[in-house]
Order: sequence, then structure tokens, then C-alpha cells
Amino acid sequence: MGDGIGGPVIRCVSGNSFVMAVTHFRKDNKAEYGKSERIVIAKVDNPEDPQYEERTQEDLERALKGRFVTCNVQFRDEKTDSLVCNVFIQNPPEGF
Repeated sequence: MGDGIGGPVIRCVSGNSFVMAVTHFRKDNKAEYGKSERIVIAKVDNPEDPQYEERTQEDLERALKGRFVTCNVQFRDEKTDSLVCNVFIQNPPEGF
């Protein structure tokens, strides 16, 4: 897909997936996205911990819950309706 979305992580569902509130979109996105989306992590880029390899839901919650992330969408899994994404932990945008 190549689309980009961003927003805060609402909750973690498993050791490799979470639900985010979609508050930011790239202007050139080709697909439509809901107000919240379930994200399955393909890759995580965390500048504070480049070796991030958490495996449990609790570990993922400590790393992501409430944090602002951007996601580069790779594809939508048709079976689960989840987005498979490369995830980047960011500082929240101005005024967020």
C-alpha cells in the first residue's frame, strides 16, 4: 500500500498487535482508514531502544500504550481486517 497513518496507541491486543486512534493521515494515501485501526507490527523503530524485541502483551503495553506512533502500511490482512505496518514511535505533533 505505502500509505501512512498516525495516532496514539489505545490498547495492546497481543505481543505483536495494538489498536490505535487514527488522528493523522498522509495526504497521498490511497486507501480509507477508520477512526481506530488494529495494527499488526511488521517492524518497530524506536530511537530510544533500537534493539526493541518485546514479545508479550505486557511488554508491548509498556513500550507503546499512550505513545504517539506513525505506521507505514504494508497491507491489510483480509482475514483479520488488521493493518500490517512498520511502526515508528514518535514525539506527539504540536498541539496534540
